[in-house]
Amino acid sequence: MKPRLFAVAVLLCAGLTLSAQQYKSLTGVSLFKVAPLQVSAFVEKGKAFVPVLDKLLDAGLVTAYGIDVDMLCVPGENNVAFWYDTPNFATMQKAEDAIEEFQKANPKVMADLIAMADMTKHSDHIIGARVKNKRSVPAGARVVNDEDQMQVKPERMEEFLGLFDKYDKPVLDKLLADGVIYWYELDTEVVHTRAPGGVTLIVVMPDLGTKDKVRAAFDESFVKLPEAERNVLEKLFYDMTDIDKHRDTLSTSVVFKSK
Repeated sequence: MKPRLFAVAVLLCAGLTLSAQQYKSLTGVSLFKVAPLQVSAFVEKGKAFVPVLDKLLDAGLVTAYGIDVDMLCVPGENNVAFWYDTPNFATMQKAEDAIEEFQKANPKVMADLIAMADMTKHSDHIIGARVKNKRSVPAGARVVNDEDQMQVKPERMEEFLGLFDKYDKPVLDKLLADGVIYWYELDTEVVHTRAPGGVTLIVVMPDLGTKDKVRAAFDESFVKLPEAERNVLEKLFYDMTDIDKHRDTLSTSVVFKSK
């Protein structure tokens, strides 16, 4: 193939890939490592951003936001997340402008936050919801976020998403319709600051006990499948993912607001 034709082919393939990757929403996430005894003070100081985010929520530039604190302490890992959901990059730009304006106008707040965090561990990410469904979350709810983090082989991503739609999404949709969970989404990184193929399933629950109900629903769905189909699915999961990089996390949203 001539170089020029090869370049055109690459661009066409990229276009097809991008068209398949339409995100339901984008999430800007800032992760911090805070000493356990300072987490409460860090979060209280971080609530200074709430009025700004409320204005963005009212204007439709942000559709949800929160401050999450990990329930499980993992040495050396970030344990506090500030995040917001937004429809697209244009609205994200407007949200970032408003947040930056607040930061410049409140240097003491920023200095206090920085002093309480290990900024050598700080990271920012933009992730997109490939699959998403939700219902209203009561005002003031301290929801629990159950995250299942997987590393999917990039060439198997579309296959992985297809299997999720077929087997997992119906279970989660029923849990949502039955009022068991508030929200779920399957996310991939939009701007790749980490290795491509990272996938996170987030299930937002009223409390930790709901995890028993979610697990039971998936177990029930799985055992109803023919044994041969169960065996194929188990093999596919190991074939499509790097199992050594699988991680689970649990966090509590100290602040959670959504439209």
